[in-house]
Amino acid sequence: MQLGENLQTTCLHCGSVFRITPQQLEMARGQARCSQCNQVFNALFTLENYGGLQDSANPSQNAINELDKEFGLGDEKTSTVIKNLVDQPVSLNEAMYGNGQKSQSNFKPLLWVTGILLLMVISIVQIIYYQRYALLSSANYQQQILNLCQILPCDENRYSSLAQIRLIERHVFSHPTRDNALMITGSFINQAAFDQPLPRLLISLSDVNGNLIANRQFQPQEYLTDKSLTSMPTGKVVQFRLEIFDPDTQALTYEFEFIA
Repeated sequence: MQLGENLQTTCLHCGSVFRITPQQLEMARGQARCSQCNQVFNALFTLENYGGLQDSANPSQNAINELDKEFGLGDEKTSTVIKNLVDQPVSLNEAMYGNGQKSQSNFKPLLWVTGILLLMVISIVQIIYYQRYALLSSANYQQQILNLCQILPCDENRYSSLAQIRLIERHVFSHPTRDNALMITGSFINQAAFDQPLPRLLISLSDVNGNLIANRQFQPQEYLTDKSLTSMPTGKVVQFRLEIFDPDTQALTYEFEFIA
């Protein structure tokens, strides 16, 4: 069908009929708002030639004319036949939901994204918080965990990083005043960014072939030279001294290990 300059379209929502021109269609990119039900619809879907007033021989055309006159659109002098035809292109959201819901439809995806990101952050913080003492033992995460503990409750007595206790010096020699005894002296330092409990000291004696001869764990009050210490401040050098039985001359190697 060849379309002319005078056209009509039918609202897809309420069935109201309106006159429309090609210029108006081009201006709104085919989108129109019905002045009766206020819904946006695509005028191209029901576009047809406008027949104007016909005689009574054509009942269907009379029905269209009656609709036009009812809505004040049958007058030839009417300059704008679609009352609320938009002057600017209509967006997809506006075409689907109308102006009243445009801002809401744009806002909902943002709320979803924000909510998902917030849940992810909360989950990550919870995991880190529950594993805080284990993560604290690693120098890579210490500062982050300490910052977290400034906000959330943490037990400072559980701060521990044995890997950051460094043995500075050790000496093993015959006891100067006792027979069949050895004197062990040395020092270590806490290199962690926090104070931590004093560790137990494990000393192992092995022969020239690496076979274990004897070992023993010593509590802090057994090896400390300063008995007043109750913890190991960060950056502080701790001195230790022990007197042990000399097993025999085969004990050639001595290993020191810190235990929580």
